[in-house]
Amino acid sequence: MSSPLFEVEGFEELKAKIRELANDKDKKREVLVILRQVAQPTLQAARSFVPVSSKRHKARGKLIEPGNLKKSLGFITGKQENPTIYVGTRAKGANSGWYGHFVERGVNKYRKGYKRKRKRGANNHAAIGKTKATPFMAMAYQATGTQVTNEAQQKMAKFIQRRIDKLSR
Repeated sequence: MSSPLFEVEGFEELKAKIRELANDKDKKREVLVILRQVAQPTLQAARSFVPVSSKRHKARGKLIEPGNLKKSLGFITGKQENPTIYVGTRAKGANSGWYGHFVERGVNKYRKGYKRKRKRGANNHAAIGKTKATPFMAMAYQATGTQVTNEAQQKMAKFIQRRIDKLSR
């Protein structure tokens, strides 16, 4: 076996620090905090664009109060390995915004007694109308998209620089 031409001092220590930095459990939590801060303007815009009903209505056997959809808007933490934050209607726990996608995209109306088929799109010909879509999330994204992207890039660059500084100690 041949001997190396040169040897870098402290290389093993550097490798250990990089491994420590990569497996840092606080990293994901800190990135999620940054993403929530950055997504706050989108959440505020979505709350301003969401329609509020003038009266309460009944769905799935429960009364839905006016303003319920606005209250259920919030941050949803993604379950993937990479830190991810979504802004949208929440349906778990005390939130009951399960119908947010109906408001966003609209929904077909059928005559009373029509038996729907399970196959997607098979019922479209029988629809007697469609509710008006109010794309409040799309409008919120359009209003804040470039601002959020720029702010996220800046904050993530600062975060990475802090991590590099920590590594260099």
